[in-house]
Amino acid sequence: MKSLFLPALALLSNVASLRANPEIPRAVAQEFGENVAGSLLLLRGAATTSEPTEWTAYARDAFRPEEVLRITVRMEAAQWKAAPAGAGEKVLNPAPPKKLDFARLRVRSAEARVVAAKAAALAQTTFVSVDYQLAANAETGAPEWGLALKDDTGYEVGFCVVSAESGALIFQDWTPRFATAPATAQSEGEKAAKALKKTARKAWNWTDKARSETKSFFRELFR
Repeated sequence: MKSLFLPALALLSNVASLRANPEIPRAVAQEFGENVAGSLLLLRGAATTSEPTEWTAYARDAFRPEEVLRITVRMEAAQWKAAPAGAGEKVLNPAPPKKLDFARLRVRSAEARVVAAKAAALAQTTFVSVDYQLAANAETGAPEWGLALKDDTGYEVGFCVVSAESGALIFQDWTPRFATAPATAQSEGEKAAKALKKTARKAWNWTDKARSETKSFFRELFR
Protein backbone atom coordinates (compact mmCIF):
# COMPACT_ATOMS: atom_id res chain seq x y z
CA MET A 1 0.00 0.00 0.00
CA LYS A 2 1.30 3.39 -0.95
CA SER A 3 2.15 5.55 2.04
CA LEU A 4 0.66 8.98 2.57
CA PHE A 5 3.22 11.59 3.61
CA LEU A 6 2.38 15.03 4.93
CA PRO A 7 4.98 17.73 4.16
CA ALA A 8 4.01 19.70 7.24
CA LEU A 9 4.83 16.79 9.50
CA ALA A 10 8.05 16.17 7.58
CA LEU A 11 9.09 19.72 8.42
CA LEU A 12 8.37 19.07 12.08
CA SER A 13 10.67 16.06 12.03
CA ASN A 14 13.63 18.38 11.44
CA VAL A 15 13.10 20.17 14.72
CA ALA A 16 15.53 18.41 17.05
CA SER A 17 13.80 19.55 20.24
CA LEU A 18 10.39 18.17 19.27
CA ARG A 19 9.19 15.04 21.01
CA ALA A 20 5.85 13.29 20.73
CA ASN A 21 3.82 13.49 23.94
CA PRO A 22 6.93 14.04 26.11
CA GLU A 23 4.74 14.58 29.17
CA ILE A 24 4.11 10.83 29.44
CA PRO A 25 7.68 9.50 29.91
CA ARG A 26 8.54 12.62 31.91
CA ALA A 27 5.73 11.97 34.41
CA VAL A 28 6.71 8.29 34.63
CA ALA A 29 10.36 9.22 35.26
CA GLN A 30 9.43 11.69 37.99
CA GLU A 31 7.40 9.08 39.87
CA PHE A 32 9.22 5.83 39.14
CA GLY A 33 12.67 6.79 37.83
CA GLU A 34 14.46 6.83 34.48
CA ASN A 35 14.79 3.02 34.37
CA VAL A 36 11.04 2.58 34.20
CA ALA A 37 10.56 5.50 31.81
CA GLY A 38 13.18 3.97 29.53
CA SER A 39 11.40 0.61 29.55
CA LEU A 40 7.99 1.72 28.27
CA LEU A 41 6.44 -0.75 25.82
CA LEU A 42 3.02 0.70 25.09
CA LEU A 43 0.86 3.78 25.59
CA ARG A 44 -2.93 3.72 25.38
CA GLY A 45 -5.43 6.54 25.29
CA ALA A 46 -9.12 5.68 25.65
CA ALA A 47 -11.86 6.76 23.25
CA THR A 48 -12.10 10.53 23.21
CA THR A 49 -13.35 13.30 20.96
CA SER A 50 -10.19 15.30 21.64
CA GLU A 51 -6.78 14.68 23.18
CA PRO A 52 -6.81 12.19 26.09
CA THR A 53 -6.43 13.58 29.60
CA GLU A 54 -5.50 10.10 30.82
CA TRP A 55 -3.11 7.51 29.39
CA THR A 56 -2.24 3.98 30.42
CA ALA A 57 1.45 3.17 30.09
CA TYR A 58 3.01 -0.29 30.21
CA ALA A 59 6.68 -0.82 31.06
CA ARG A 60 8.95 -3.82 31.42
CA ASP A 61 10.07 -4.23 35.04
CA ALA A 62 13.83 -3.55 35.09
CA PHE A 63 14.39 -5.94 38.00
CA ARG A 64 11.89 -8.64 36.99
CA PRO A 65 11.95 -8.72 33.17
CA GLU A 66 9.18 -11.29 33.04
CA GLU A 67 6.76 -8.78 34.60
CA VAL A 68 5.07 -5.72 33.17
CA LEU A 69 4.13 -2.60 35.13
CA ARG A 70 0.85 -0.81 34.42
CA ILE A 71 0.93 2.93 35.08
CA THR A 72 -1.84 5.51 34.87
CA VAL A 73 -0.80 8.96 33.70
CA ARG A 74 -3.49 11.61 34.05
CA MET A 75 -3.84 15.36 34.10
CA GLU A 76 -4.22 16.73 37.64
CA ALA A 77 -4.16 20.43 38.47
CA ALA A 78 -2.68 21.27 35.06
CA GLN A 79 0.14 18.73 35.53
CA TRP A 80 0.65 15.17 34.38
CA LYS A 81 0.88 12.72 37.27
CA ALA A 82 1.84 9.04 37.13
CA ALA A 83 0.50 6.42 39.52
CA PRO A 84 0.87 2.62 39.79
CA ALA A 85 -2.04 0.56 38.44
CA GLY A 86 -0.84 -3.02 38.74
CA ALA A 87 2.02 -5.33 37.81
CA GLY A 88 2.61 -8.96 36.95
CA GLU A 89 3.48 -11.51 34.31
CA LYS A 90 -0.03 -11.43 32.81
CA VAL A 91 -0.66 -7.71 32.86
CA LEU A 92 -0.01 -7.45 29.14
CA ASN A 93 -0.04 -10.71 27.23
CA PRO A 94 1.01 -10.63 24.48
CA ALA A 95 3.21 -7.57 24.95
CA PRO A 96 5.08 -5.55 22.31
CA PRO A 97 8.52 -7.15 21.83
CA LYS A 98 10.45 -3.87 21.65
CA LYS A 99 10.67 -0.89 23.97
CA LEU A 100 9.63 2.58 22.82
CA ASP A 101 12.49 4.88 21.86
CA PHE A 102 11.12 8.34 22.65
CA ALA A 103 14.17 9.95 21.05
CA ARG A 104 12.76 8.83 17.69
CA LEU A 105 9.28 10.24 18.24
CA ARG A 106 8.47 13.38 16.28
CA VAL A 107 4.71 13.14 15.76
CA ARG A 108 2.28 13.79 18.59
CA SER A 109 -0.99 11.93 19.01
CA ALA A 110 -2.88 15.04 17.88
CA GLU A 111 -0.86 15.15 14.66
CA ALA A 112 -1.42 11.45 14.05
CA ARG A 113 -5.13 12.11 14.44
CA VAL A 114 -4.94 14.76 11.70
CA VAL A 115 -3.32 12.24 9.35
CA ALA A 116 -6.04 9.68 10.13
CA ALA A 117 -8.77 12.30 9.68
CA LYS A 118 -7.50 13.17 6.20
CA ALA A 119 -7.38 9.49 5.29
CA ALA A 120 -10.93 9.06 6.61
CA ALA A 121 -12.13 11.97 4.49
CA LEU A 122 -10.63 10.37 1.39
CA ALA A 123 -12.32 7.09 2.32
CA GLN A 124 -15.61 8.97 2.84
CA THR A 125 -15.75 7.76 6.42
CA THR A 126 -17.01 9.81 9.36
CA PHE A 127 -15.78 9.25 12.91
CA VAL A 128 -16.38 10.90 16.28
CA SER A 129 -13.80 9.51 18.71
CA VAL A 130 -10.37 7.87 18.61
CA ASP A 131 -8.61 5.17 20.62
CA TYR A 132 -4.82 5.61 20.60
CA GLN A 133 -1.97 3.15 20.94
CA LEU A 134 1.73 3.89 20.64
CA ALA A 135 4.12 0.96 20.21
CA ALA A 136 7.37 0.10 18.44
CA ASN A 137 7.36 -1.83 15.19
CA ALA A 138 8.26 -5.43 16.01
CA GLU A 139 10.87 -5.61 13.22
CA THR A 140 12.35 -2.13 12.93
CA GLY A 141 11.70 -0.72 16.39
CA ALA A 142 10.23 2.41 14.78
CA PRO A 143 7.53 4.02 16.93
CA GLU A 144 4.06 3.91 15.41
CA TRP A 145 0.64 5.25 16.35
CA GLY A 146 -2.33 2.89 16.00
CA LEU A 147 -5.64 4.76 15.86
CA ALA A 148 -9.05 3.09 16.02
CA LEU A 149 -11.66 5.50 14.65
CA LYS A 150 -15.19 5.14 16.05
CA ASP A 151 -18.60 6.53 15.23
CA ASP A 152 -21.06 7.98 17.75
CA THR A 153 -22.21 4.49 18.77
CA GLY A 154 -18.69 3.28 19.56
CA TYR A 155 -18.48 1.11 16.44
CA GLU A 156 -15.02 1.01 14.88
CA VAL A 157 -15.27 2.35 11.34
CA GLY A 158 -11.56 2.56 10.57
CA PHE A 159 -8.07 1.76 11.79
CA CYS A 160 -4.87 3.58 10.82
CA VAL A 161 -1.20 3.17 11.64
CA VAL A 162 0.82 6.37 11.43
CA SER A 163 4.60 6.62 11.69
CA ALA A 164 5.54 8.52 14.84
CA GLU A 165 8.79 9.55 13.14
CA SER A 166 7.62 10.98 9.82
CA GLY A 167 3.84 11.27 9.99
CA ALA A 168 3.41 8.86 7.06
CA LEU A 169 0.23 6.81 6.89
CA ILE A 170 1.58 3.28 6.64
CA PHE A 171 -1.61 1.24 7.06
CA GLN A 172 -5.33 1.88 6.79
CA ASP A 173 -8.43 -0.28 6.95
CA TRP A 174 -12.03 0.93 6.67
CA THR A 175 -15.08 -0.96 7.85
CA PRO A 176 -18.45 0.37 6.64
CA ARG A 177 -21.09 0.64 9.38
CA PHE A 178 -23.61 -1.03 7.12
CA ALA A 179 -23.11 -3.32 4.11
CA THR A 180 -23.88 -1.49 0.87
CA ALA A 181 -23.93 -4.47 -1.45
CA PRO A 182 -24.54 -8.22 -1.23
CA ALA A 183 -21.51 -10.43 -0.67
CA THR A 184 -19.87 -11.75 -3.84
CA ALA A 185 -17.24 -14.36 -4.54
CA GLN A 186 -13.78 -13.00 -3.73
CA SER A 187 -10.79 -13.32 -6.02
CA GLU A 188 -7.50 -14.73 -4.77
CA GLY A 189 -6.09 -11.20 -4.75
CA GLU A 190 -8.98 -9.92 -2.64
CA LYS A 191 -8.59 -12.81 -0.22
CA ALA A 192 -4.86 -12.13 0.07
CA ALA A 193 -5.46 -8.42 0.69
CA LYS A 194 -8.06 -9.25 3.36
CA ALA A 195 -5.66 -11.68 5.06
CA LEU A 196 -2.91 -9.04 5.01
CA LYS A 197 -5.21 -6.50 6.66
CA LYS A 198 -6.30 -9.03 9.26
CA THR A 199 -2.68 -9.86 10.09
CA ALA A 200 -1.73 -6.18 10.37
CA ARG A 201 -4.74 -5.49 12.56
CA LYS A 202 -4.02 -8.47 14.83
CA ALA A 203 -0.53 -7.13 15.51
CA TRP A 204 -2.12 -4.35 17.58
CA ASN A 205 -4.14 -6.64 19.85
CA TRP A 206 -2.10 -6.17 23.02
CA THR A 207 -4.38 -7.61 25.70
CA ASP A 208 -4.48 -6.53 29.33
CA LYS A 209 -5.41 -9.98 30.63
CA ALA A 210 -4.84 -9.15 34.27
CA ARG A 211 -7.87 -6.87 34.29
CA SER A 212 -9.97 -9.47 32.48
CA GLU A 213 -9.04 -12.16 34.97
CA THR A 214 -9.91 -9.99 37.97
CA LYS A 215 -13.22 -9.10 36.29
CA SER A 216 -12.66 -5.41 36.91
CA PHE A 217 -14.02 -2.90 34.43
CA PHE A 218 -12.11 -3.22 31.19
CA ARG A 219 -12.83 -2.64 27.55
CA GLU A 220 -10.14 -3.85 25.19
CA LEU A 221 -9.18 -0.87 23.05
CA PHE A 222 -8.46 -2.72 19.82
CA ARG A 223 -10.69 -5.72 19.30
